[in-house]
Amino acid sequence: VCSVSLRNINVYACLVCGTYFQGRGKGTHAYLHSLEVDHHMYINLVTKKIYCLPDNYQVHETSLEDITYNLCPTFRKMDIKRFDKEGEYYHALDGTDYLIGFMGLNNIKHTEWFNVSAQVLA
Repeated sequence: VCSVSLRNINVYACLVCGTYFQGRGKGTHAYLHSLEVDHHMYINLVTKKIYCLPDNYQVHETSLEDITYNLCPTFRKMDIKRFDKEGEYYHALDGTDYLIGFMGLNNIKHTEWFNVSAQVLA
């Protein structure tokens, strides 16, 4: 859902800050964001194509394939069973360890009410 228009059609994620914006043509929220804060890389959340804005051209770069894969990862049944049994830990960029499949909740500007709600629903 676009963080400005609250619509879910033609939504792009800014690969710099992670904010969702609608459209990529002139005058759209993603286009304006690219000009205002100098963020230029966006991924379409449906097609998984990556674009450079405001120039509006598609980026074909193999180093970005991990981003498109992680947008919608797929696992085989044997992978999931292995994750459950082995519990393999990985290292985050900040040096902390994490277990695949588990994600912490961040408290960004008084959002603990949402964190509690998400944990209750899980």
